[in-house]
Amino acid sequence: MQTSASTGLSPQISGVTVSVAASWSAPSVASQALVVDLIEIYFEVVYPIFPLFHKPSFLRKISRGEYTSDRDLFAVTMAACALSSARVTDNALTSMAWDRKSLLSTSSVAFHDAAVSALPTTETPQQSLNLMRTYALLSLAAIQNGNSRDMQAYLGRYHALVAMDGLHDEANWPRDLTIVELEERRRLYWSMYTLDMFSCIVFNSMIRSRDRQSNVRYPTEIDDAFFDDSGYRSEPRSPHNVSSPSSVISPDSWLHGYNIVTDLWRLLEYVTMKLHSHATEDRPFLEVTAHFEASPSATMLQAEIDRIYYRLPHHFLVIDEMTGDRTKDLYGFQAANITATVQLLRMALLALEENTIDQRCQVVSEVVNAFVQIPSSYLCAISSPLLHHLSGIGSILGGVLQESLSDYQYQQVRTVLLSLAQLLENLDVGAHSVHCAQELRDLVMRIDDHMASRTGTGFVSTEEISASPHGVQVPEDFLSEWPWKTSFL
Repeated sequence: MQTSASTGLSPQISGVTVSVAASWSAPSVASQALVVDLIEIYFEVVYPIFPLFHKPSFLRKISRGEYTSDRDLFAVTMAACALSSARVTDNALTSMAWDRKSLLSTSSVAFHDAAVSALPTTETPQQSLNLMRTYALLSLAAIQNGNSRDMQAYLGRYHALVAMDGLHDEANWPRDLTIVELEERRRLYWSMYTLDMFSCIVFNSMIRSRDRQSNVRYPTEIDDAFFDDSGYRSEPRSPHNVSSPSSVISPDSWLHGYNIVTDLWRLLEYVTMKLHSHATEDRPFLEVTAHFEASPSATMLQAEIDRIYYRLPHHFLVIDEMTGDRTKDLYGFQAANITATVQLLRMALLALEENTIDQRCQVVSEVVNAFVQIPSSYLCAISSPLLHHLSGIGSILGGVLQESLSDYQYQQVRTVLLSLAQLLENLDVGAHSVHCAQELRDLVMRIDDHMASRTGTGFVSTEEISASPHGVQVPEDFLSEWPWKTSFL
């Protein structure tokens, strides 16, 4: 999505240039009813993975129209609407009760430009929770729209605010925070940490935040309905030891699953650091840093993943179909996200070590099967970010296809490619997933034809598989349009 955000000019909303002068007033972008609906959709399909708001408090502000008189609140509201609208465009609705045409009566671009118009013009704005959340939501909207450049820009602005005020340490947070603000800041911090790691893995970018430098507690594992600024209405169970966040837990809360996902992304940071060190082995400085490296081994990391996963409560291991009950479905979202993150970890660990083609195909096949087991309703709701999770599979398969393959090995790769194509079609995340799926099927057909031309027959038979152990090289031009080239894996 190319918008005025990339040009630095004042955005156009319904043909009118929006002023960014100090005497700010909210422009008319959409009806109150549409804004309320899109915020409800945010809580349906985005909030389970990125719970950046205390739901009762935020919905109350939206229903009262408070965003029309508060610039930062307006910006974050418009950013949330832009993201929700983009999800609607990509068929990420969880309920058929919504009127899709009505929801798209104002475009995602219009909401995006409205959010951008309300951003501060100074390069060093004052600390604001809503401003940081605006950058977070705009970066998510950029991912949804396939604009990695804008994603990096908004992530950078968010991390600049964190760096300017040392917000990686709770000791530097404002002293007068309410209970709701404290919980929202913790959720934002760790949500953006996971998004930073996602960006590093998927788009091969730099890590902006570090596990060992983070002195922020995990969100309290209690549902929004049971606390507000007056206090907690059941015993709050917030992990107090930041170095071991899962030491104090409330397994019955869906936020326990959210915190487990953060644990997994923190492990991914260490895997990523090892991947980077492997990729730069020829740099002389590593001779110095190697003496000080104290990161855990791949074996230790795998053991920790297993420990976390096999201790999960049943409701985070089994993913049932969506029920339409948002409270119950929150657990399904966490289970789906845990599955996706564990599989990404498996692929990252696979990339750490030398493995045979058979071993790589086996792991990738298991990863694809794990994704297939996730009900399509959750796959569609999580939407484009999940599509990028699959880039790790694509990256590994791309590496396999560049090697000399026996017919038998090609059969393994072929099966995985077709399973991946089917998974992409099931995602139904706009035109991009369908296009990727068709590219994979076209590639399989081209390689089939190439393999058949070697034998002078049609499709390669079982007898020919066993009789042809020496392998074949897939022509390089076949992979020129490979969909996944940016992943670090």
